[in-house]
Amino acid sequence: MSRFLTISALALALFYGGIACAKRDDTPWQEDLDAFLEVLHAEHDNPYFHTPRAEFEQAIAEYRAALPELSRAERITGFARLVAMVGDGHTWMPMHRLPFDGLPPGPGFSSLPIRFELFDDGLYVVGASRAHAGLLGARVTGFGDVPAKTAIARVMELLPQDATNFAREFVAEWLMQVELLTALGLASDGHVALSLQRGGESLTADLTALDEAAAYNWIFSTDGGPMGQQDWQIAAERQPFWMQAFDGHIRIAELEGATYLQFTEIRDGVDQTFAELAQAAVRQAEATGEPALIIDLRRCLGGDGTLNEGLVHALAQSESLNRDGRLIVLTGRSTHSAAVMLVSALEQRTAARFIGQATADRPNHYGETNIFVTPNSALPIIHASEYYQTSTPDDQRRFRTPDIAISYTFADYEAGTDAVLETALHLINGD
Repeated sequence: MSRFLTISALALALFYGGIACAKRDDTPWQEDLDAFLEVLHAEHDNPYFHTPRAEFEQAIAEYRAALPELSRAERITGFARLVAMVGDGHTWMPMHRLPFDGLPPGPGFSSLPIRFELFDDGLYVVGASRAHAGLLGARVTGFGDVPAKTAIARVMELLPQDATNFAREFVAEWLMQVELLTALGLASDGHVALSLQRGGESLTADLTALDEAAAYNWIFSTDGGPMGQQDWQIAAERQPFWMQAFDGHIRIAELEGATYLQFTEIRDGVDQTFAELAQAAVRQAEATGEPALIIDLRRCLGGDGTLNEGLVHALAQSESLNRDGRLIVLTGRSTHSAAVMLVSALEQRTAARFIGQATADRPNHYGETNIFVTPNSALPIIHASEYYQTSTPDDQRRFRTPDIAISYTFADYEAGTDAVLETALHLINGD
């Protein structure tokens, strides 16, 4: 996420004026595509870093030619695929309402009454209303006659194609959008036929969408139910510490053998700057008998990367923490944007060890979160505008791989265990 957000006021006016597109009238969609491409070429530093220009332009031509025969959902899906071809984790089309005031609702697709999560060992049902509680904990094996692996691959084409780890964080939510599933040939007539496995048992389910008034929270809430729904159930026995809610965007805690510092966003606080908050954690860790610090960035989607220096400098100067085995950084597929910039700086200037899953983005990546709203269909589209070189110029890694990789499994989720944090504590305590 970035410090800057731009919204097309004209597009909002057109949306609330009720502009609509008849099925075979593709002129408004052609205009929307033209408008987006104009903004992309004007503001993105290099929209062809991932997809060669000739391939991109061929895909655009094919989409334009197909538009007259496409349904609204198919038009949105095709548009999203083009946006995703840019590749970076800051350029994509949301399939749900964005959590920013003043924006139109996006596609307005309806969601399934169950919630998925994609783990390293498959796609699982992690949340459900009481009526569908029998599906909790089941692994999805198919959508209709399409294997789950193929269904996931189809949806991944609509997500940032270079930032694949970040895309894997989105894909479960995208697979819950009924109209999108229909457009991709994964549902029919508003019905989603699922094949599932739980233990040795095969299950099937025929699901229809939630009521139009029901809506899930922002995509990174994992297994929360639709807002206001009282009978929601989840597959997890308990919530591990790193996922538990806390006040603000930063917390400092003492764990067995280490001080724990967690960010959900890199920004200044109300009463203290980010540097002051971060340095307080460093001082607290240094004051213990055997100083050790764990920095948890697994829920950090970004923020203001210019603030990272306050923490990095304090750690680089710390004789007790800046040594092997005493400074641990936890990363995952939501470690995004400014958080990746922090990872890159810590990698270069400290003795930090990295544990967990690979980061969402490249160390050198295209960033900033700008929002353009298409003038006719009123679809908010996020797009990058700046290039951030946070590593060496020749660093072409698509993500920062951890020194100790820990799989993200359904079994750990179900039990409420945190294998990543446990591994870090074992390393620090010499177990």
